[in-house]
Amino acid sequence: MTNYARVAGGVVHEIWAEPVGFTLGQCFTAAVAAQFVSLAGVTPAPQPGWTATQDASGVWSFAAPVVPPPTLAQQAAAAIGAGITLTLSGTVTLAATLFPTDPATQAKLAAVVTTVTASGAFPGGASSYPMKDAAGTWHSFTSAQYVKVAGAIAAYVAALDLIIDGNPLGATALPAASVAVAV
Repeated sequence: MTNYARVAGGVVHEIWAEPVGFTLGQCFTAAVAAQFVSLAGVTPAPQPGWTATQDASGVWSFAAPVVPPPTLAQQAAAAIGAGITLTLSGTVTLAATLFPTDPATQAKLAAVVTTVTASGAFPGGASSYPMKDAAGTWHSFTSAQYVKVAGAIAAYVAALDLIIDGNPLGATALPAASVAVAV
């Protein structure tokens, strides 16, 4: 059984295995059959989307598509999903710990900070309030500490969002994904 690549416009469009007992000419019209190139002895085997070129002697060569590096906006979007590492010092100390920065976490932090800002207290009047890190461990903070930690997370996400939304400030790099916060 021979494998073939169907090449059109210098691009591999499909890989096809010749059925036992049949030829290309029996399976396709002459025009379509002419687009197939034998892959006998070709390593690595090309895949759809690869480029295909034929040299002057009729030998085919294949190359995987060149994937461009991610743009700064794409990197920023990935960074939001990755989180931020915070090191806390002061009345609360915490070694470098990853905190989530996804939209759901941002909404939860914003709701708590809004309540603290508006009323001066946590929801339900609690004197401390928990915040979950990326590993699922809870950390308890006073209102001032909570606002500082949430603020560091929000500042990081805001900087990433600006990059994603067109980079109006002309950032050339992502903000630091590891921040020290005195609480």
